[in-house]
Amino acid sequence: MVAPSESIPKPVKVAQVVHSLGAGGTERLVIDLCLALAPLAELQVLCLDEPGVWARQLTDRGIPVSAVGRTPGFDIGLARAIAREFRAWKPDVVHCHHYAPYVYGTLGSLMSVRAKVIYTEHGRLSDAPWSWKRKLANHLFGHLPGRFFAVSHDLRDYMVEGGIPAHRMEVVYNGIPPGDPPGAAERQDARARLGLPESAYVVGTVARLDPVKDLPSLLEAFCALRDSRPDASLVIVGDGEERAALEADAERRGIANAVHFTGQRDDARELLAAFDVYVNCSITEGVSVTILEAMAAVRPVVVTRVGGTPEVVEHDVTGWLVPARAPAKLGSALCHLAADGALASRLARAARAHVESQFATQTMLSRYLSIYGIAPPCPMVPTGSS
Repeated sequence: MVAPSESIPKPVKVAQVVHSLGAGGTERLVIDLCLALAPLAELQVLCLDEPGVWARQLTDRGIPVSAVGRTPGFDIGLARAIAREFRAWKPDVVHCHHYAPYVYGTLGSLMSVRAKVIYTEHGRLSDAPWSWKRKLANHLFGHLPGRFFAVSHDLRDYMVEGGIPAHRMEVVYNGIPPGDPPGAAERQDARARLGLPESAYVVGTVARLDPVKDLPSLLEAFCALRDSRPDASLVIVGDGEERAALEADAERRGIANAVHFTGQRDDARELLAAFDVYVNCSITEGVSVTILEAMAAVRPVVVTRVGGTPEVVEHDVTGWLVPARAPAKLGSALCHLAADGALASRLARAARAHVESQFATQTMLSRYLSIYGIAPPCPMVPTGSS
């Protein structure tokens, strides 16, 4: 029997602050993190913009998601709205993902509960250098209470260059639930969903259709592959501002009949089983969740040597690295893998093993539990699959 003075401690309250739970790599990671944390903490997700199409993946499981409706420009009223949310819910930990959620989450916390603030930066919007205004802001925020993390050592160095004190920047790699590797039945099902024949050689990517993803280079590289593999198809899963221009580019190159734009798909991870090779040709990355998912799906990956990607993919061991903005080299890599099935199979198997050992959600969860101050169960809770 527990005496009144020895009451059972209440679970730690953790608020996750994000732009939204729209479709994207960071959003997928936050959802997986919340689902893994659910047995260990009370959770709330606060979105600056709108809840997003994936919010129900949490609300259906009893994890509340709310939005405060950001307006363009700096909005001190948004910080006050977040402070009101925090006063009502009283989080112990405020975990902010990306820069704007950190700024507003920090201000909201300072105005209300003074929670432990955690900031994780997941990537860059471009490979442009820092502006002096952002460096000044980083210097000021870098001296406020809290802990600062990047998802790769490359991104950590970039944040330090931008004004965050080096001694305060740490690294926690992204993690995913590896799930079960897809087999022949999953491959057949995925191809049926995409309307692709079993005989096609399929190159695929999952990406926001944004300039940072440099998808015109993929279209050019795919043209080179089609010269040697006329049965090749390209699948681009995702949507965004560049879609119309990319569709026009495919038409201009004479490959429109072989390029499939699926738009946004909630089954994107399941569609990976349809691909013979996965491509990411971004000009900058933190640690791409979709690259990790493709590796977990036992797909050979061809990816650009940018950001944190070389910390995940070792050339000719767990994938194939090419320079950014180099469509000729990307095309050559695709042709090489298409012609060498043994190499593709070796890379795919090694990629799967690497994700299981180094980039599983459980590894990431263990680190964040320590950062939050939550004692892990013994043994660690399973994280399942997305």
